[in-house]
Amino acid sequence: MSAPHYVGHAEVESLVSGGHFQVNSGQQKTLLQNRPGVPAVYLLLLCDVIRGLGHDDATLLEGLGVTRGSLLQPDARAPLAVCHTACRRAVALAGDQGLGLIYARALKVSLHGPLGMMALSSPSVGAAIDAAARYVTLRAPFLAVRYDTDGETAAITLEALWDLGDLEIFILEVMLVSLAHMAEQLVGEPLTGAEIHMRGPEPVYLARQAAQVPARMCYEQPVCQLRVPQSYFMASPRLADPAIAALAREQCEQEFRQLFAAGESQVMHVAQRLQQVPEGEPLPGLEEMAAALHTSSRTLKRRLQEEGGNYRDLVDAELQQRACRLLGDTRLGVSEVAYQLGYNDVSNFSRAFRRWTGQTPREWRGAQER
Repeated sequence: MSAPHYVGHAEVESLVSGGHFQVNSGQQKTLLQNRPGVPAVYLLLLCDVIRGLGHDDATLLEGLGVTRGSLLQPDARAPLAVCHTACRRAVALAGDQGLGLIYARALKVSLHGPLGMMALSSPSVGAAIDAAARYVTLRAPFLAVRYDTDGETAAITLEALWDLGDLEIFILEVMLVSLAHMAEQLVGEPLTGAEIHMRGPEPVYLARQAAQVPARMCYEQPVCQLRVPQSYFMASPRLADPAIAALAREQCEQEFRQLFAAGESQVMHVAQRLQQVPEGEPLPGLEEMAAALHTSSRTLKRRLQEEGGNYRDLVDAELQQRACRLLGDTRLGVSEVAYQLGYNDVSNFSRAFRRWTGQTPREWRGAQER
């Protein structure tokens, strides 16, 4: 996969009053201007956590053009520049208290709106995590999420699409630890055998916070990811309800369309188009997708590359998601799954699936059934 495009930390630091970015590069300016803000509830929660740690939370918003009252308005969203500055101030105030771990613990599933409802009502914890991965751009547009299986372990890997500078550890801690808390809330029991992998050295605050983290924290790791036994991902949330899950998914789709209707990321737009192709129909090729988007294949390819993506990877990601869903239905043979995905040769499908997951379709299905 092509390397992701990074929005430089120096540009992110160039803020003007009102919480807007000041960027010179045309491409970076477009990327930043088109990114939606985040739901205000997350910034409000950050203020509450900082106050709970004994600090003056009013300093987080000082001079940023927002007030607690404005953030309390229905459907309020906070600009990314405002959140970035507030988070830096919060991290500085908290020092070595372990703000990322504490904030993640405060992020209850119910705070995530339709996304949280979809997770709570999903048929399995794995489906809930998959939903969170698909719609993570609604909450954290600066991260890419990958879901893989490795033997009997499921792994959610996070990669920053922007240079997050001195906020990287805080943000990745919040995302990974909150995912672990969410999985634990969904199954209603401790996540025995779960691990959170982080780059860099072990922080001094871990000794004080480790007992409150639902997974073992491992440092000096090559990637940042949550690793959980697949048995947990097969478990059903206590509030699983297909009708509510379908409604929540529809609300997430609506929110996605509203947020990215004007000047959305081309990678996200193409990924959404691929997701909308009905099950059983072949995914379009580059030329067909370009025609549907009223552009040339050369232009589409260039725009995807500018954002660190390419069309083949997007198609593979969608095929992998569909393959795992279809293989979850044990009434379908592997050859039928391959056919529904557009493969005329089962061996070609098996090779592709092994490339995606490290397992053959039969090995993957067997691991799910254990």
